[in-house]
Amino acid sequence: PVVLVNALTSNADQCEGISSSNDVDAGEILANFVIDKLGDTGKYAHLQGVIGNTAAIQRTEGIHNVMDKQSGWEMLEEQSAEWLGDKASKFTQDWISLYGNDLNAILCDNDDMAVAARLACIEAGREDIVVIGVDATQAALAMVVDGELDGTVRQDGTTQGAEAVRKAIDLAQGKEIERETWIPFTLVTKDNVDEFYSK
Repeated sequence: PVVLVNALTSNADQCEGISSSNDVDAGEILANFVIDKLGDTGKYAHLQGVIGNTAAIQRTEGIHNVMDKQSGWEMLEEQSAEWLGDKASKFTQDWISLYGNDLNAILCDNDDMAVAARLACIEAGREDIVVIGVDATQAALAMVVDGELDGTVRQDGTTQGAEAVRKAIDLAQGKEIERETWIPFTLVTKDNVDEFYSK
């Protein structure tokens, strides 16, 4: 028996179990946070993960589900930084130079990119740019605590892994299982960061 954890493969329909999170939801949380923070008008850029990865595909879908319906919001750029902070930093520097004050927010598919993008904004004196990522890494959470990062979207990898192991054990023992378990994402901001940050 095969149990998939976190990311889905192209043949996911053939596996016996799935323990993951709906990455479309993560993208929608990112977009709604930016709208709630900045209002009905603005311009944003999107830093994607590796093109072809299911998380990157679905988070992009979620962002567009929300943003494409906002008549007052415009996407300036959408580029793959491949989950990498150094590439995210370079894109951010380029965008700040190219778009100036028109750039209001950067939505990032993971926290490594969000942390790097935020540091690039700070270095450029653009602390007004709203930046948010996904994963709730300790580095990102520390920046949220310090007020340097606006937020992150927590992916509960621990529960994903635990559920996958439970499914695998039950399958090995010949038991019936619930095939799919979807662990919800959680928006983390300064208001609830203490629940997740390990000092």
